[in-house]
Amino acid sequence: MRKAFPFVKDLGPAEELLCNSARLHRFEAGTVIMDQNQNCSGVIFVLSGVVRILRLSEEGREMTLYRISRGETCVLTVACLLGTGDVPFPVSAYAEQDTTVVQIPVDTFRQLFFESPAVQKFIFSSMSAKFYSVLGLLESITFKRTSDRLMDLLLTKTAGGAYPFYATHESIASDLGTAREVVSRLLKDLESKGIVKLSRGKIQLLKP
Repeated sequence: MRKAFPFVKDLGPAEELLCNSARLHRFEAGTVIMDQNQNCSGVIFVLSGVVRILRLSEEGREMTLYRISRGETCVLTVACLLGTGDVPFPVSAYAEQDTTVVQIPVDTFRQLFFESPAVQKFIFSSMSAKFYSVLGLLESITFKRTSDRLMDLLLTKTAGGAYPFYATHESIASDLGTAREVVSRLLKDLESKGIVKLSRGKIQLLKP
């Protein structure tokens, strides 16, 4: 865990508490790690893989808020645990790839956080990064057309057309905060204009 999370080496005697309470979990791609509105049972620290953090609407539509990978933790889980009482987890977490995490129980994490400046520094740094990420998402949804946001996503994921983008229309819709039907219609329109080439689970950007 030291390699993925350098702050661990600065814990001093508290490192033993962390190691004794930590539990290693492996999840296959597509596995639900944490469900929305369930009580938080602990904080996950990602050793490998990618975890997608998303919000589900009452209609079942998904909105991807951010992703966490090696060396990161879910700051919304932390926000839940640092509050008072039992706070339901406000979002859902899915393993987007085969993922390995270490989970720290609630009481242990709270003790480490309140007693260790190293843990506090790591958590506040993580919160700052994800806050700006979500702020950028909110700004994009508010001020940009869906078609523009789709093109931005394609440019990013294909490195300007250098690589194919492997994704379903549903997952793209989740990233953009819109309906799958909207994404399918926009992609078909781009294909008709010769801008993209579509195949099952794969998109090639032909004209950036």
